[in-house]
Amino acid sequence: MKVRLLVAYDGSCFSGFARNQDVVTVAETLEEYIGAICRTPVTITGAGRTDKGVHAYGQVVSFDGPDDLDLGRLQRSLNSRGAGRLVVREVNEADSSFDARFSAIWRRYRYTIINSAVPDVTNRHTSWHVHEPLSLEAMEQACAPLIGLHDFACFCRRPKRDDGIEVSLVRSVLSAGWKRGDGDELIFEITASAFCQQMVRSIVGTLVDVGRGHLTAASMVEILRHGDRRRAGQLAPPWGLSLHEVGY
Repeated sequence: MKVRLLVAYDGSCFSGFARNQDVVTVAETLEEYIGAICRTPVTITGAGRTDKGVHAYGQVVSFDGPDDLDLGRLQRSLNSRGAGRLVVREVNEADSSFDARFSAIWRRYRYTIINSAVPDVTNRHTSWHVHEPLSLEAMEQACAPLIGLHDFACFCRRPKRDDGIEVSLVRSVLSAGWKRGDGDELIFEITASAFCQQMVRSIVGTLVDVGRGHLTAASMVEILRHGDRRRAGQLAPPWGLSLHEVGY
């Protein structure tokens, strides 16, 4: 049976999604839990490889399970083991061809900022506190150049390959923009077919520099054109970022 999970997790409890030696990751934890419930080893596939400290509300996971797997029991057991740090929101049987990663059409990330003079202790694990006043209008204007097909080398950590072949960092951004949330919340959402490592956090850091007045909205065009990471802004902290939704 091909099984599809909709998963949320507290990124502060994990060293990222992907398996990594000697650290606790979401993938490793899920495989351990599912394997114990199914009484057979399983290998999962995730829609997005979130970094250390990054949260998820809409991560999608797929795996091959036994044909007689009780999906209701699976969800209850996983949520009991996850103890609130890892939550399976939905469990469904999927088509045999479904793959959480390769079947995905787009991914949407959300970044939350608390823009206030005083930090909000209730949101300190899920948002970035920026005490300087930010111009939401300028940050919104700076989003326009991001939309479309671009080389995002200026915002990404370039992967290392043993064969020396340079990895393409061209990505297609479908939408990007800011909105006001509750109280002092500023929420950034960006949707793309795929993302490269640290892309969203680098973009958010640069947009915050625009909001502070350190860069202009027009600077985004030049930053993208030059493709130089040194021209972009700071890297926003991971705890404000969440994989919010995946489209199929």
